[in-house]
Amino acid sequence: MADFKIDSGIAIPIDFHSNQRKYPFEDMEIGHSFFVGPSYDDETQKQIGNRVAQARQSYQKRCAKQGKELRFTQRMWTEDDILGHRVWRVEPFKEETG
Repeated sequence: MADFKIDSGIAIPIDFHSNQRKYPFEDMEIGHSFFVGPSYDDETQKQIGNRVAQARQSYQKRCAKQGKELRFTQRMWTEDDILGHRVWRVEPFKEETG
């Protein structure tokens, strides 16, 4: 059995995820967009796309659990000669009836 020291009186830190989001999804209205470039020198456009897609999908799932249907789309994009991705907030899908 491992030895662990048990402490008391240590405050639980504030969840940094609740206050600091990497991408501005919650601030976007339909038609808004933002550009994401590489986070490090050798990051490929595919890696950027995967990183952004994962964050976008996680945010959409969190919103869906709260009953909010938000949709985003992303495309490869070059801005100021920097390869990256641009993310847009778009209309939620609507089923046609009739």
